[in-house]
Amino acid sequence: MRIFEKAFAMRSMAFENPLGFLSILASPDAHKFLSSLMQSVSEYYSELEQGPDYTVEEFTIHKARVGRYSCAIIEMPQPRGRTEAFFVAAVLLADPDQSMFDSKKGGLRYFTLEKGFRLGGPPRTVLCEWTEEGSHVNYGDGPAPRLDLFIEAIEQLLSKSMSVQ
Repeated sequence: MRIFEKAFAMRSMAFENPLGFLSILASPDAHKFLSSLMQSVSEYYSELEQGPDYTVEEFTIHKARVGRYSCAIIEMPQPRGRTEAFFVAAVLLADPDQSMFDSKKGGLRYFTLEKGFRLGGPPRTVLCEWTEEGSHVNYGDGPAPRLDLFIEAIEQLLSKSMSVQ
């Protein structure tokens, strides 16, 4: 398993400052920020495994809208093992009709599309979400690892969860 992806998927920075996290990913300094984060994680886990076999330049950062919400999606290097991510998405649940973001009312949803496993079957993906409390929610089979299909899957989840509230 690639430690950086696991640590990165832990999402603490995103939940700590949702607006700041999306802002830096939308800025020209996004790769510099991710490089610094990757270096810190690599140093922390240096005794467990060698550094990552890819560089931050292999990440593609997509600025998108998921329904009415702003979103930053990081396209990761091709996963090798189960639970490694194809994509990581931070969706800012800010009301676009409000002029100020209220972190108490708004929030963040943090989704991943992970490489799954099917015994004797074709490859699969798994659509997941990390909660602010640290729970890893598995929504089952995900879409093919394409950006447009990942966005569509998140939109469907958000519309279901928002209609329940």
